[in-house]
Amino acid sequence: MTHALIAPAVLAVTLTALAWLHRGGRRRFDRFRGIEDSADRRRTYLRWAAHGCLSNLGIPLVGLALLGRIDAMWSFPGEFAALAWTLPYFSMDDPTLLPILLIGLPLGSLLSIWIALRGPSPRARRGYDLTPMLPRNRAELLAILPLVINAGVSEEIYFRLYLPLLLVLCGVPDWAAFLIALAIFAAVHRYQGWLGIVLTGAGGAAFTLFYLGGWGLMLPILLHLMANLNALVLRPAVRLRFRPRTD
Repeated sequence: MTHALIAPAVLAVTLTALAWLHRGGRRRFDRFRGIEDSADRRRTYLRWAAHGCLSNLGIPLVGLALLGRIDAMWSFPGEFAALAWTLPYFSMDDPTLLPILLIGLPLGSLLSIWIALRGPSPRARRGYDLTPMLPRNRAELLAILPLVINAGVSEEIYFRLYLPLLLVLCGVPDWAAFLIALAIFAAVHRYQGWLGIVLTGAGGAAFTLFYLGGWGLMLPILLHLMANLNALVLRPAVRLRFRPRTD
């Protein structure tokens, strides 16, 4: 009964806050393209990290506390159990998972290195181009780490746990709750362009399967962190290492 009374109000506040915090994301990214001063770029990275922490970690913590479900952070919610049982099971000590990680993660790293050395094609830039966001020197590589880590952790808490659980507590079927959360996850990355939305949605779908199949946040957080590190740290580090000398 408590959830039936509180959950709709929490959901309304959550979605309103999400829309307000992510408003103008494309305009902010376009303005960032014009920043040339490295100190300004580093400050922007840190500001984005703080913004993401506020929106994607602060809101779930408050919402889960109001619902009396803060334990869902470390204990897989029973509301998802029926859906999870229909999916393959993933475990960190599963002998079939380790080879996937040992093969998939290095392949992803090699792909990032290849993209970094080759550079995005003009066609790719029109649909998906994170080049302006990539660090341009070692100081920026360090400055972007809080953003990378926060996104990998807080986005999984928000979009794989908090928002689906909140929707289920409001009476939405579990499968529909995860689809809605996935659609919103892709939409808040619209600043990356239409192809960025598609790729983010595909990644979010994979993280959702690993969350449900692994009965917890550890595996999707690990994979999300690896994806972010490949895209925003490894790739620019390779480009910095092998860029032509100009002196």
